[in-house]
Amino acid sequence: MLNALKNIPRRAKRAMGFSLCGLWSAFKKEEAIKLELVGLVILALILAWVDWAGWKKWVLTATYFFIPLTELVNSALEDICDLVSPNFNEKVRDAKDKGSAAVLLAIIINFLVLGGLLVCP
Repeated sequence: MLNALKNIPRRAKRAMGFSLCGLWSAFKKEEAIKLELVGLVILALILAWVDWAGWKKWVLTATYFFIPLTELVNSALEDICDLVSPNFNEKVRDAKDKGSAAVLLAIIINFLVLGGLLVCP
């Protein structure tokens, strides 16, 4: 049991390294990730200027992160699909379309939250 606890920092460091490699890979390869990071910078600039309660800024920023999160999952799905079936396949196309739909839903959720925050006192 104690050995397992001693390994936590090493495992956490390795996991962080894998995660950063995944983010870097997505940033280099995926145009959508770059656009979403630009959107995050724009959001941060707007929120620095807007006179809102801190909780509203936190909620909007937190929900915005669902967009790149979903994009990362979609990108991973597309990579696997391309590996398994490099030629056209209707089921692969459907899987990729569903991943894209998930990203769209994340964007819609973000706009719904923004709308709710705009009307919330």
